[in-house]
Amino acid sequence: MQFLAQRSDREMLPNFRGKYIHQQDIQCQKCRNVTFQLWAPLLETDTKQIRAQIQWLNAYLAEVCPDHPGWFLTPDQPR
Repeated sequence: MQFLAQRSDREMLPNFRGKYIHQQDIQCQKCRNVTFQLWAPLLETDTKQIRAQIQWLNAYLAEVCPDHPGWFLTPDQPR
């Protein structure tokens, strides 16, 4: 399932409200200026999947730094 990653300084987009639950805040390890909130689909409660998404997001934020988007959906199966 795709998770939602959204900058913590942005409001939740209306089309995502009520469909996701906040899991964790993740700061870009490269610039340390941007924090993203990782939101899981309401039905996604698998701890392993959540951990995999957190690891993927940590790596991705450093990769795209300093051009952090406002929000994006993560891959279905993070590597």
